[in-house]
Amino acid sequence: MSDTELAFAPLSILGAMLRSGAISAVELARFFLDRLEKYGPKYHCVVNLTRDLALEQAERADAELKAGRDRGPLHGIPYGAKDLLATKGIPTTWGCAPYKDRIIDLDATVITKLREAGAVLVAKLAMVECAGGMGYRQANASLTGPGLNPWQPSQWSGGSSSGSGAAVAAGLVPFAIGTETWGSITTPSSYCGLSGLRPTYGRVSRYGAMALSWTLDKIGPMCHTAHDCGLVLHAIAGPDPEDPSASERPYHYPPADHPGRPFKLAVLKDGVDKAQPEVKKNFERALDVFRTIGTIDVIDLPDLPFGPVARMILTAEAGAAFEEMVESGAGFKLTAPEDRTGGFADHCV
Repeated sequence: MSDTELAFAPLSILGAMLRSGAISAVELARFFLDRLEKYGPKYHCVVNLTRDLALEQAERADAELKAGRDRGPLHGIPYGAKDLLATKGIPTTWGCAPYKDRIIDLDATVITKLREAGAVLVAKLAMVECAGGMGYRQANASLTGPGLNPWQPSQWSGGSSSGSGAAVAAGLVPFAIGTETWGSITTPSSYCGLSGLRPTYGRVSRYGAMALSWTLDKIGPMCHTAHDCGLVLHAIAGPDPEDPSASERPYHYPPADHPGRPFKLAVLKDGVDKAQPEVKKNFERALDVFRTIGTIDVIDLPDLPFGPVARMILTAEAGAAFEEMVESGAGFKLTAPEDRTGGFADHCV
């Protein structure tokens, strides 16, 4: 397998290689660490490499496989995490200059669950500062600069999970964790040509993650394939005593009780009316594929003020979430000058 094929291989192929002995977890970790170090700065997608931790976790993964312990499909697989997920002993910046050296003394539940699944953390990935909570007017509102799209480096990679999108799309990590309040998984996944899964609210614990909007925040995977997204969601979903909003309802992938009926999908009637012609054409092609495996209903949403209501919730909750940043003056040290007043408006709601 060539280096390019290895860089973009789906999780099932990487897992098979690890179990067959074709590659070790340490070799795989070093391969992706080297790619992150070489190409990460080009796309402004890396905040910190976690080399020491990654090699330690990879050595443990190899030892466990050798001893006959297999933690599942993510065992020994490297990944990157959006830098608003707390990692003990490693800076968690929220994409913000004033927090570039801050260390939160705990692991987010998602980080813990991935460690328990045998995954290997190789990098904390770039993001729009405060996940856009202090404003979202320009792409360079980030500690690391504007996230660049590997397919077209003159274009933005999307946000606020900009580094997660760029890193997976460039083959710098096999998968990444992003978060979404209002499009922050789906937007960079769409821009960068990935499969992004924005789970149902409460499916994944948010303990140890930066809060932007307590009633809108979600955490989910960004991968090369939809199947990979399912495997990662299986590892990170589930209840958590540290997060009362985390659902008690179990999630399994692949589902053991799928009835085998054809899929039924709904598409908004005017969902792509304002899209660029190329985007609309690709969307229609995707629908043609779905029609081969299920049925598609075209629907209208009720004429209700969904946007203004959600925006009011987001603005009020962001004002509370960033109260300390505003009152401490840290907001004046944000990268984008236009965003240095955003939190004050939120704070006044």
